[in-house]
Amino acid sequence: MKMSSKARYGLYVAVELAKNYQSGEHLNVSSLSQATGVSDKYLEQIIALMKKADIVLATRGANGGYILSDSPDRITVGQVLRAVENLEIVDCLHSECAQRGNCVAHNLWGRLYDNINSYLDTITLTQLAEDNI
Repeated sequence: MKMSSKARYGLYVAVELAKNYQSGEHLNVSSLSQATGVSDKYLEQIIALMKKADIVLATRGANGGYILSDSPDRITVGQVLRAVENLEIVDCLHSECAQRGNCVAHNLWGRLYDNINSYLDTITLTQLAEDNI
């Protein structure tokens, strides 16, 4: 399984927001772009997905920007990744599949998907920001 740039950059943004959470400061796209090395345009797309998943909140105005919707010790890496990326191992895992009744690997893919998500849900943004995993 290979994570997309969207997943990696989504984590970068989330960690930057986690590092600044205690200050209450909202970070704008430009400052997040500088901190992560990702273009403003691409970050806006990623942040929109995170906003839709209620991971980040947006504020408009002169002091506007983005902040985590909850404490970074209550937001998991799994939540962030699922907000920006489909983590399913195979396309047919949660959809109709012509081979489903005869697929010898369906249960394997399902268990692998569950284990990956379970593991990612044990790591909080605080742990990731502090490199404490």
